[in-house]
Amino acid sequence: MNTPKRLVSILNICALSLSFIFCSSNSDERKSDATSIIDIAPQIDELVAQDNYTEALELLEGIPENPEILTLKEMTHLNYGLFLEYRDANITNMRDKMNNALREYVKVLRINPNNEKAISEIEQILAIYATFGNRAPADDVVEDLKEFGFKL
Repeated sequence: MNTPKRLVSILNICALSLSFIFCSSNSDERKSDATSIIDIAPQIDELVAQDNYTEALELLEGIPENPEILTLKEMTHLNYGLFLEYRDANITNMRDKMNNALREYVKVLRINPNNEKAISEIEQILAIYATFGNRAPADDVVEDLKEFGFKL
């Protein structure tokens, strides 16, 4: 009679121990995620300040998405689009520059469809295209923009 009670007691202790281990591991994961966000934000800011957008985006790709990471991605894609549109001296063909910038703005809108800066930059580029009767963004860009309600 003593043995079944002792067995139940041991099983209860094991179950309790497992639940503590499970709870503490989840807590550690949350702390780890919070720490990685705190560690990653300054790195992303530094890479963006140096116009290293591809490296910043690659760094963000390996991190599980949460609101803070999505905000960092949104900011990085937006700044990359602005860089491509206004400051990238490596691409001299204006059509390529604008298509690449539009692709980045679309990525911003996929994260935050209400991003006013991305919307205004898209509208500005489309207004310039409208002044040329025979020119339009690349087909893939047109499809993406239509998805967000832009008229071309």
